[in-house]
Amino acid sequence: MSFRDYIKQVKPRSEYKIKPEEKIQDYLFLDEGILDSLRNAGRFLTQKIKSAARFIGTKIKRAMSTLSFGSQVKISLNYATQGKSLNEAVDKLDLKSRMGYYSEFCTAYELAKIISDAGGNMRGLTKQQLLKHRNDYKANKLLCNDCEFGAPKPKVVQEAKRMEDSGIGLAKSIWSDIKQNATDLQVTEFEVKLTGESGKGITKADIELIAYKKSTNKVIDHIEASLKAYKDWNINVSNSTFTSWVINLLAPDIGGFQTKSTVNAKVTEFVKRYGYEKQMKEIAKYQKFGPSIKRDADRATAKKAVDDEQVYIKVRNLMIEVFEKNYKKRKKEINENFMKLLGFDGADDLYLAVQKKKGGEVAVLSSRTSKGFNQILDSMKEDFDIVFEKSNDKVNTSITFKSGNNILFKSNFGFRDLDKVSQFVSFKDWQ
Repeated sequence: MSFRDYIKQVKPRSEYKIKPEEKIQDYLFLDEGILDSLRNAGRFLTQKIKSAARFIGTKIKRAMSTLSFGSQVKISLNYATQGKSLNEAVDKLDLKSRMGYYSEFCTAYELAKIISDAGGNMRGLTKQQLLKHRNDYKANKLLCNDCEFGAPKPKVVQEAKRMEDSGIGLAKSIWSDIKQNATDLQVTEFEVKLTGESGKGITKADIELIAYKKSTNKVIDHIEASLKAYKDWNINVSNSTFTSWVINLLAPDIGGFQTKSTVNAKVTEFVKRYGYEKQMKEIAKYQKFGPSIKRDADRATAKKAVDDEQVYIKVRNLMIEVFEKNYKKRKKEINENFMKLLGFDGADDLYLAVQKKKGGEVAVLSSRTSKGFNQILDSMKEDFDIVFEKSNDKVNTSITFKSGNNILFKSNFGFRDLDKVSQFVSFKDWQ
């Protein structure tokens, strides 16, 4: 059934009574503490446009009032868009990603504070500048009057505090790691770089801490840190759309981080190389199914349609079918791609902060120092097998990574948000 056919069967939107969302499995709430909430994007966009127009109008009026005959005046309007290009001025009210960026700013500031307190020397952004970044972001992106995330303000404040607490723990761990090589503060300079937003599509690292030999560009140590702040050790390590999950594992150069091709273009290129046209077109069709209904109706209608059509189970079976048929032929290559998808390839230093109780202790796992995690990474350098364990009754699927009869670890393969798949891994035993 197409989404248009489904829409014809449901009541008009004016008559549809939205039911509360079904409670999602607990582990799905761990992805940054708060899942994205429903927002009225049109109203938000209108508010932003009106606000920017008022700002620009005021600036022009003030500038014109100062002009004399034959004189000129320059007007800086980028404050109306918070320094962004005009076509980038309006972003989505995405609390999850904003908390992620706030965690970076908190960790960066705490690092600078530790360095300053230890009597270390800094280059680049100063402690005061990093503090301003953190405070401005909190005021303008989390607690602003227009920041309506669908979550009560006290909850947003609570989550922000969790990011601040986690930032302290993460900074201490990163500092401890770099001090293993940068032992003499008198001959060392440190630089903290924020890369989570500027490096999007290029690196997974959220911040970088670089130790230089003083007054030179000789690097003593360089930590490219991927930061995660959670409430539990069962952690969402990867999110993909249906098609990108397949393509990133089997043909990452088509669907990698830096490619901006359309879904159809990527699928066409994949089919041209490997075949499986029927399966890939079905996966792409189901990827559009739920979001298309949501655009024409609402999220509740889309969710019901996805459930009625058993979209997640159908897509899962198609994805696994394409994966397994390719896996037999290109096992070593696909193993490497899967490790990269999970962030287990060692390209960045992984730092996980977990605070189970509000205001409680923050535990941090560093991929540099965790013996358990590094044993897993070492094992993954050898030959291993990827095995899917699924049932026709449940959508969520277990993926076992094993070497012979020895199980290395398991990942849970879950679906969400109508067109996405997430990979969950428990780090509990790797602290």
